[in-house]
Amino acid sequence: MSIKDVLVCLDASEAGECRLRLAAGLAREHKAHLAAAYLLSEPGTVSGRVYGPGALGIGIAAPASARVGEGNGDGSNLERTPDVPQPVLQAETVERRFRETVQSGGIAGDWHLLDRGEAAELIALARGTDLVIVGQHLPEAPAGAEFRPETIVVACGRPLLVVPYAGKFASVGKRVLIAWDDTREAARAVHDALPLIAAAEAVTVVSVAGRGSDFEPGRPSLDRIVRHLERHGLAVRSEEHVRGEITVCDVLLARAIDLGADLIVAGAYHHSQFREAVLGGVSRELLDHMTVPVLMSH
Repeated sequence: MSIKDVLVCLDASEAGECRLRLAAGLAREHKAHLAAAYLLSEPGTVSGRVYGPGALGIGIAAPASARVGEGNGDGSNLERTPDVPQPVLQAETVERRFRETVQSGGIAGDWHLLDRGEAAELIALARGTDLVIVGQHLPEAPAGAEFRPETIVVACGRPLLVVPYAGKFASVGKRVLIAWDDTREAARAVHDALPLIAAAEAVTVVSVAGRGSDFEPGRPSLDRIVRHLERHGLAVRSEEHVRGEITVCDVLLARAIDLGADLIVAGAYHHSQFREAVLGGVSRELLDHMTVPVLMSH
């Protein structure tokens, strides 16, 4: 699989700017189309006379009272009415930065402005892409649960690259940690990660268990996934770790630091109460405590 369509979710934060730079770099590297989805921080500001209903793409005219890019086609000026909400003005600033980035990088792209009530529109956009890039959820963020990474990855059926809200990440996929537990979700994540890790300098497949004896049944699958990645030309090694009194998530994050990893690849689990109890909520803990970008698939 190659990456030819990328969707990045943006906001007006410094972390949003970091995601834009990372997404643009990946789009240039893979010669991919880059779409941006911006979620307005207040409900009801997209619909009606401000921007018209639903998502606004490049080249789609807005109402005359608030028209994007009129006269020059670059989205750099917005004809403001006295009551244009502040969130819309913030969106304009981010849109201008997005347009500048894609134009300077020679990237094809389009812009979609979403209201907080348009989670279904975001999922629809995501389903038509090869990779979705989102930010780690902030507890104080206004977006509801329907816009959180764990909800998006289950609903959209596409790989999700989740970028921490703290730190700067210019690239991903050079030094990779793969969390392996021989599940469908882990296998899906490894497959979806291949285009991102094709030029990796080092790939470490990590298996974590509560006791040393727990590794024996899963060792054949661990060996198989290592051989599979080697056939893709990757330098791969495997590790087995007994977690002891700490969580699987803590083991993975500690090893990511030790290895200098710039990407963790992990399966994303549906957070039903039953599966959460059985699996220990590893994927949720990774999303809460990540220190490097995480690629998740479901």
